Amino acid sequence: MMQLYFLSIAYLLMGSAFLLSDTYGLSFPLLLSLRYAFRTKRIFRRILIALGLLLTIALALFPMDPGPKFLGDFIPLINILSLTVWYAFQALRGVGVMQEDEQTMLGATGLYVERNKRNVGYLTLAIAIIHFIAPQLVLV
Repeated sequence: MMQLYFLSIAYLLMGSAFLLSDTYGLSFPLLLSLRYAFRTKRIFRRILIALGLLLTIALALFPMDPGPKFLGDFIPLINILSLTVWYAFQALRGVGVMQEDEQTMLGATGLYVERNKRNVGYLTLAIAIIHFIAPQLVLV
């Protein structure tokens, strides 16, 4: 399942690009373009959320080979799941469905990532790089 491996790394890199777009958007205009596409195109948001859910399930069931048969890629799985929840939080908040003080898992995770955007972006980037360079280090 090498395709799954590269898709998960690409998803993590795109997630870190979204999270770091406020910090480095002026230096790298591509980050601002990605953020603008996410905020304006509903189909783009839906694709990212659906792809995140599919990658989460696939990473749980089919991890990379030196790992255990179930939940072998646990750290990338949790990070992809949190990115997916943050995308859903952003999509629902942009539509106006979600209130700011809503105490659901979606709201709590989305608010945490929103408050610590830069740090979570660096963490996601580090996980993607480590997962690419040495996938056996990301085992449970």
